[in-house]
Amino acid sequence: MERPGLHEETGVLMDRYETEPEHVLHVEALALRLYDGLADWHRLAAVDRLLLGTAARLHDVGWAVTQPDGNGHHKESARLIRAFAWTSLDPAEVELVALVARYHRKSIPMPEHDAYSALAPADRRRVRVLAACLRIGDALDRRHLQRVHGVGISWDERSMEFHVASGDGAAAELAAAEKKADLLRLEFGGEVRFLGSR
Repeated sequence: MERPGLHEETGVLMDRYETEPEHVLHVEALALRLYDGLADWHRLAAVDRLLLGTAARLHDVGWAVTQPDGNGHHKESARLIRAFAWTSLDPAEVELVALVARYHRKSIPMPEHDAYSALAPADRRRVRVLAACLRIGDALDRRHLQRVHGVGISWDERSMEFHVASGDGAAAELAAAEKKADLLRLEFGGEVRFLGSR
């Protein structure tokens, strides 16, 4: 699905704030692979894939305003996304992108989070599914070294298995994915496993 002007507008924000484009583009590719591989489970629409890709590209822009330690950069990423003068996304889509980026690390969506709670139930589920993909995609580039070059997915009603391919091992990425699969586990309700492969 194409959206006129979206790539250019996302590029403006990346040019302004992103210092590691190779990381966020790799995370985008991984998150979209997860989204596609789980399509029969989540059954979201084509527009949601577009919103996930946008959130993935922008999830770390908050680092630019939280130097030197990046503390709270996920919330700053959401703020910068909301503050941008988008023409390619409508206000509701901007809010979804901001929330997905916000939930790429730290807390998962909670009822006490006002912006999340203000969404309709269907949109809250969209945020949870998209953020779950982004959290794992980000974890699979934990060291920002782009060592993971593929993810195979198999699942049934009780479990999901992610076969993570890397040329020279990805123990740190696998450990991070296990931790950041918390949201996916809650949303799926079954077992989620990550297995390394070459």
